[in-house]
Amino acid sequence: MNASDALRLLQTPLTELDSLLQAAGQTRDRRTGKRLTYSPKVFLPVTNLCRDKCAYCTFRKSPRDAGAKTMTLDEIKEVSAQGVGLGCSEALMCLGDRPEAVYPTYQDQLRRMGVETTAEYVYEACVVSLNEGLLPHTNAGLLTKAEMERLRPVNVSMGLMLEQVTPRLRERGMAHAGAPDKEPALRIRMLEEAGQLKIPFTTGILAGIGETLEEQVDTLLEIDRIHKLHGHLQEVIVQTFRAKPVIVMRDHL
Repeated sequence: MNASDALRLLQTPLTELDSLLQAAGQTRDRRTGKRLTYSPKVFLPVTNLCRDKCAYCTFRKSPRDAGAKTMTLDEIKEVSAQGVGLGCSEALMCLGDRPEAVYPTYQDQLRRMGVETTAEYVYEACVVSLNEGLLPHTNAGLLTKAEMERLRPVNVSMGLMLEQVTPRLRERGMAHAGAPDKEPALRIRMLEEAGQLKIPFTTGILAGIGETLEEQVDTLLEIDRIHKLHGHLQEVIVQTFRAKPVIVMRDHL
């Protein structure tokens, strides 16, 4: 499918939407059948500190914010054990992007725990969860190829949302103006390097954060290009923006 065909589908009139969805469902069923599988997982927010300041985020904290938290390995172990007891099979390691790059107090905390970087710490967290009987899936934001290679043996899969490929969103006043790790070229490179390492990977788009329909298409086609090159993308998430009173983009429609 080319860009013009994809754009035409996104612009389908509401009067034709039901028939389009029916056709899409039939195509899906022919390819994969109707059996739906899922993997129960426990959510482990290893740290909610983050150097990025995305205008729509409710997860990130700065060290002095109420609710700022970095889980200890004992807490990782305890929650993992609870998850196993409830029938979970995966551990979702979720955390902010490289907080040690901007928060000296957090860097000191990492050193007291015997590591230098958040990537090293999440490796230790994955080992703990793995030993408790869970299969870790890490979404730690932008990682280097060496960091992914280090994490690969202790992760069943990893993830990074591509979000949008347009660099416009990094401009002043846009959703990613304060988020250096949301530079599209850097995220594309990580997806490609994950493919080179043959890591099963989750990615996706975040829709409604200031991009055009044409740019949504560009993002989906870029995901398609990367998967055709490496064949490692196991899941593509389509997440829609929702305005919340506590975010910078609270008035964004």
